[in-house]
Formats: sequence, structure tokens, C-alpha cells
Amino acid sequence: MALPLATKAVLGLAVAGAIAFLVLSDDGEGVLEYVYADKVVQSPDEYTGRTIKVHGTVVPGTIRQKVGASGDYTFEIESEGERMAVHFTNMVPDTFAEGGEVVLTGQLASAGGTFESDEMAAKCPSKYEEEPMAER
Repeated sequence: MALPLATKAVLGLAVAGAIAFLVLSDDGEGVLEYVYADKVVQSPDEYTGRTIKVHGTVVPGTIRQKVGASGDYTFEIESEGERMAVHFTNMVPDTFAEGGEVVLTGQLASAGGTFESDEMAAKCPSKYEEEPMAER
């Protein structure tokens, strides 16, 4: 059973209208690019001024908190031997620790500059290590 031409035209217009609505209502922040820190360090011009998610490991000994401020931290993250400076301006998660993995959302203000972030997901390395199996 074939659909009448008028029905096909109405369905086509409805689909085209839905697609146009989705395209025009996109504010540009739907899906953020997820990048490892080494890629950002190697090609900073590609990422400068864009909101992205950056994954890296917190370098031990680099965490500093601004005196008298809650939620103002500087530290470095590392990936594949490349280090990147971070300025984080929010409360850190309980699992934030030296040597732990983090995913930060923010922007690289200038090429080779500090990554500015106020959103973080952190994983504590010791909490997720596999326990050795008991001998039988």
C-alpha cells in the first residue's frame, strides 16, 4: 500500500522542520571535545579559546591552594610525558589527589598558557587498584 503524495509531502516537511529546529537550536556546547593533555600541549593553537575536556594525571608535588581561598587551586597534569599547568576555581572532589586521574572542563586561554577550569571529575588511584588474590 503506497502513501498518497500529499501524505509524503507532509511527512517530508515534518522531518525537515525537525532537523532544522535541531540545527538552529544548537548553542554550540552540546558535545565537548575530549582530549588528553599531551595533545593540547603539542598543538595549543588548535585548542586555544575553545571549551574542551582535558584528561591527565595530577603531577605529585604541584598542587597549591590559594591562601585563604576555598576552591582556588593551581597544579599540573601530565599525559604521555607532557605537562600542562591548570588553574582550577571550584571545590575539588573528594577523590582529587596527587597521582590521580582527572578530567577537567575549561579553556586554554592562550597558546602555551594555563588551562582555566571550574569543573572536574577525579579518580583516586589507590581506591581503584586491584587487590592481590589470596593464596590457596
